Amino acid sequence: MSRLEIKIRQKNGEYKKYEQNWVPTRKLLEALDIGPETYPEIKEMNEKQAEFIASVFDDKEVTKDAILDGVAAWEFAPFVDGFLDKLMGVDPNLEAEEQ
Repeated sequence: MSRLEIKIRQKNGEYKKYEQNWVPTRKLLEALDIGPETYPEIKEMNEKQAEFIASVFDDKEVTKDAILDGVAAWEFAPFVDGFLDKLMGVDPNLEAEEQ
C-alpha cells in the first residue's frame, strides 16, 4: 500500500516521520488549485502549500506552523515538490524525458 510520508524537525532538533495511509482524490484536486496562477505572491503560495500538506494528514501534530518551522528554508521547495509527486503517483526514480 502506498502512503505519504513527511519528516518534520521538532523543537528538540530531532526529526519525526508522519505517515498518512489514505488520501481521497478530492485532496489531489485541491492540490491542483494551488499554484502561481491562483496565488501570485510567493509568500501566500508557500503558506497555502504548507496549510494544504497539513490538511492531508490525520495526525493533529502536522500543522501549517509545524511544517513552516520544521522544514529548512532551502528544503521547502523540494519538500513540497516531493510531497506533490507522491500524492500524484509520480515515480521519483523515472527521469524526465528529453524534449
